[in-house]
Amino acid sequence: MLETLSDNVLDFVYGYLIVQSYFFKIKTNVEVEDYPNRDYAEMWRNYFANVDYSIMLRKAFDLISNPPPSDTLNVFDCLVRSSYFGLIHREHPNITLGFVKDADLWDIWLNEGIYRIARERVAEISGLGAGDRVLDLGCGSVSPLYYADLVGANGFYTGVDASKPLINLAKMRVREKGLAWVDLRLEDVNSKLGFRRCYDVVICSSILQYANVQNVMMNALNALSGSGRIVVFSEVFADIEPEKAELFTLYYELIPEFERFPTVSEIVNFLSTACEFKYRMYGRNYLVIDVMDVFNG
Repeated sequence: MLETLSDNVLDFVYGYLIVQSYFFKIKTNVEVEDYPNRDYAEMWRNYFANVDYSIMLRKAFDLISNPPPSDTLNVFDCLVRSSYFGLIHREHPNITLGFVKDADLWDIWLNEGIYRIARERVAEISGLGAGDRVLDLGCGSVSPLYYADLVGANGFYTGVDASKPLINLAKMRVREKGLAWVDLRLEDVNSKLGFRRCYDVVICSSILQYANVQNVMMNALNALSGSGRIVVFSEVFADIEPEKAELFTLYYELIPEFERFPTVSEIVNFLSTACEFKYRMYGRNYLVIDVMDVFNG
């Protein structure tokens, strides 16, 4: 596993969240105080019961010694702020993290920080270029223009997302640019998707924590012409970095659509029943799956 820029940036974020969780512990006194959202408070109590901050803070300061791009922390700052309101109610109005309700904020965040880095890295890993046919599951509002520009008019790009506001933003930009080779679909990636064409590359970037892994992988396989490449980016793979996943989950829990962070093993185990493939990791956040043949039935 070769280390990538995303590894370094997400390590910084992890260190930052360790420090913020320590302040959260002190400010809220959640270990002994009662809060209306008892389930969320209990999640934090369980976490604190197993954390030694004399060790964790030293780790944090090592991780934050190499600052990332300045726009990296914007979405994570919102997660940190929302954690305090989360103790009051899961749907507190000051928790501005919904893909529908707060699409304007996500449109900003998706254009910067780790999501921008991930797009660039996915394109590099995939070897995307003119003429490629790309399916982007969980495309959001920003990726469509980026990938469409790479594949050009001789290629084709399809983006699928369940957030109507984010898809509408993407559609507006596509129309303004006159990108006739782009198709944007308002659909849930968990549902069985139908495809009129076959694709060379399927992108699953920051989507599996909000979806059913098997459903998404089956849609990805059905989109390929019997062979092709699937590229998965996740902020955390829970079996590779379980300690990081535990803390990230406390914050991502506040995003209404969040389910859990995926594991590489569950993806690989499912694919082993459905296709012939080989896979490799790029750093700790990118899983590249080369599909040679999809099994029938």
